[in-house]
Parts: sequence; structure tokens; C-alpha cells
Amino acid sequence: MSDAALAVSYATVTGMAQPHKGDRDLITARVPHPVFLALKEAAAQRGIPMSQYVGDAMSLHFGRPDLVRELGQEVLPRSA
Repeated sequence: MSDAALAVSYATVTGMAQPHKGDRDLITARVPHPVFLALKEAAAQRGIPMSQYVGDAMSLHFGRPDLVRELGQEVLPRSA
């Protein structure tokens, strides 16, 4: 399904159009359950979707702050 079709599909489901966030690729990852819960909580605390949080965190991790959309330039906490 194309990006445009996905956007239309999402808008149909939510009733809202979503802004285009640039050229993106979809990945699927299996993470340990405690990590999933930490990601879910961190995204919820910031009021952003978990997938956006993960994408922004990965962008920062790989030295691409120019690709961050929601997290801004904040420093992400490290877990022990």
C-alpha cells in the first residue's frame, strides 16, 4: 500500500488528516516485554505515538537529529 493510500486509510479511520512526516519506512521489531512497557510509558508521557517515539529515538541514536519530529532536542534518559 502506498504512503498516500495509508494516509487516506488512516484519515478514514480516525476522521482526521495527518501531516506528512517525510519519507519513512516501516519496520517491525520484537522487543522484550519490559522494554515495550518502557517505550509505551515514555511515549505516553510525551503525548506522542509510540512508533514516533521509537523513530525519533533511533534518529537521535544514529546521529540524525535533523530527522526528529516530536521529541525535539531533549536528552533521552538512559536506563540502568
